Amino acid sequence: MNQQSNLIENQRHLFDIQENVHYLNCAYMSPLLNTSVEKGKLGIQAKSHPWDISAPDFFIQSGQARALFAGFINATQADIAIIPAVSYGTAVATLNIELKEGDEVLVLAEEFPSNLYAWREKAKSTGATIKTVKRPRDNDWTSAVLEALDAQVRVAVLPHTHWADGGQLNLELISSVLRKFACALVIDVTQSLGVVSVDVQKIKPDFLICATYKWLLGPYSLGFLYAAPKYHQGTPIEQGWVNRPGADNFSQLTEYTDVLNPDASRFDVGERSNMHLLPVVIDSMKQIDKWGQENIAATLEQYTDVLLEMLEGIGFESCYKAYRSPHYLGVTHPRDLPADLLKKLARQKIFISQRGRYIRISPHLYNNLNDAQRLTNALGEQFSEV
Repeated sequence: MNQQSNLIENQRHLFDIQENVHYLNCAYMSPLLNTSVEKGKLGIQAKSHPWDISAPDFFIQSGQARALFAGFINATQADIAIIPAVSYGTAVATLNIELKEGDEVLVLAEEFPSNLYAWREKAKSTGATIKTVKRPRDNDWTSAVLEALDAQVRVAVLPHTHWADGGQLNLELISSVLRKFACALVIDVTQSLGVVSVDVQKIKPDFLICATYKWLLGPYSLGFLYAAPKYHQGTPIEQGWVNRPGADNFSQLTEYTDVLNPDASRFDVGERSNMHLLPVVIDSMKQIDKWGQENIAATLEQYTDVLLEMLEGIGFESCYKAYRSPHYLGVTHPRDLPADLLKKLARQKIFISQRGRYIRISPHLYNNLNDAQRLTNALGEQFSEV
């Protein structure tokens, strides 16, 4: 971790989280900042007075959101499209990356479905195959990916942080090897961006996809797609009006054109100028930028280190040591997990996730030591009953 990172004081006061609620499940869905909620309310209220909405309103906020996201990944505003979901971004990538018979699409075992289904369909229609990297025994996903690469791999579809347990991949190293094979790279940073920095100038992905409702503290049904400049003349999923030159001149929209915007905005989802959701994510990204991702990461790493020590005291083991993302804690226990564990914890207002035999704990700046202690006590009680 960067030695110059500054730890952030607890930020629970910025969220609507009661003291008796112990929410350690940001990897599932984040709560919204109080200020973001207010921005969203104002956005909804604006729709109640449509006569006050003018042509520039369809472009100003989308531009702001695009610019903020671009700043998080060291891209330009022209590289960013606004999308509704990871599956949408994946569909854009499959439409613009060519596959042929005999090609392989590399994915991780237990990958999130939205990163897999479209590639399975693409493989079916082209004669390509899906090549799955099995979970490595030492949990070193990076080495496992590098060992799986060969001349048949045409595209690698990878997360930055594995959604099931928080294992982190060294995408910069993987990318440098992929380029030797002339292999495309599509990455999903939904489970990392907002905490762990991503630099597309170093990783050089073909496409980067991110939903906002987790670590960007944003709303559901909104996301961003980075398209490398070589795809700025690519094929979009939709043929809408807003992704064409002159779209801001409403009086001339019937002067139809087949020309698309010469940048990533050609991939924008229809009705991208969402006055209900964009104000929310603009506010949340401004707050994340104010905190600093490196500071968030350092703070959450300290918190998860303390929590892991507490859980090890009651018999739990970490899924990862050297390869764990700072904001994730995947743990397992030598004994089987109790039945209905999550429901039992929820009755005590303790919220985490379970992925197979792993317990996934994902705190944010609103979590305090009381949350960690309550979780440890509750898990200790459950395992004493097994």
